[in-house]
Amino acid sequence: MRIGEVDREMYRMEKFADAHLTPKGWDQCYSLKKHLGAAKVHDDKASLVDRLELVVVSPLMRALETAVGCLGGDGLADASPTSAVPPLMLATEAVDEVRPGHAAVGPYMGAVRAPLAFVACELCREHIGKNPCDRRRPTSEYRAMFPGVDFSCITEEEDVLWGTMNESNEMMCERSHRFMEWIMRRPEQHIAVVTHSAFMAAMLREFGATDQLGCTAEVKEEMHRWPNNCEMRPVVVVDPSGGGGMEPMFFPGGDEGITWAAEAE
Repeated sequence: MRIGEVDREMYRMEKFADAHLTPKGWDQCYSLKKHLGAAKVHDDKASLVDRLELVVVSPLMRALETAVGCLGGDGLADASPTSAVPPLMLATEAVDEVRPGHAAVGPYMGAVRAPLAFVACELCREHIGKNPCDRRRPTSEYRAMFPGVDFSCITEEEDVLWGTMNESNEMMCERSHRFMEWIMRRPEQHIAVVTHSAFMAAMLREFGATDQLGCTAEVKEEMHRWPNNCEMRPVVVVDPSGGGGMEPMFFPGGDEGITWAAEAE
């Protein structure tokens, strides 16, 4: 999923470092949230969002706001970060020319799992360069603003990557490989990734990049198309090496199956 809209004029201005969503960006989030709430799986017994087991999000403000706006719960009139189930985001006040104000957002309490887990991951952040809008804040600031998001996977308090390089497309593709390896090692099967246009494009370019991957021209064209704001593209990823662990549906059968069943008791 790509982030909602930010003001493109903000990208190179220090005043707008780690830019917020615009009002239109929040509206785009609400539109996707409405779609996910109404869309059903093939047997019409559950909403699509109830299938999600995890939300992985880039640790930049606009991505965190998008994740919360699209996949979070309802708005809250009163929210405490110390509650038993903390809100995903605390309320913010409007700052002229910087951000619109927004109510606190509660966790998504689905029919299958409650609450839906949110995890921030540095690997899926935007292009690493020198644009101020792509420099993240200290993680302690994010933890205070987004108490329902898990930032434990980010080991550095400060942004030690921004300004150290001008990341090439090849470097971003290599980072997308490391991100996919990280995703495949996770136990969850249905994961939403909230990221940025450049990283999303670099990651999806790896699908159908060679003839050996067996991708049709139509699918390749669609996968390589530049994503719109708040566009969500479903992708099924299979790891033939087994690096993601044993598929829960697998059962060996035979004598080994009897041993498995006995050990599971």
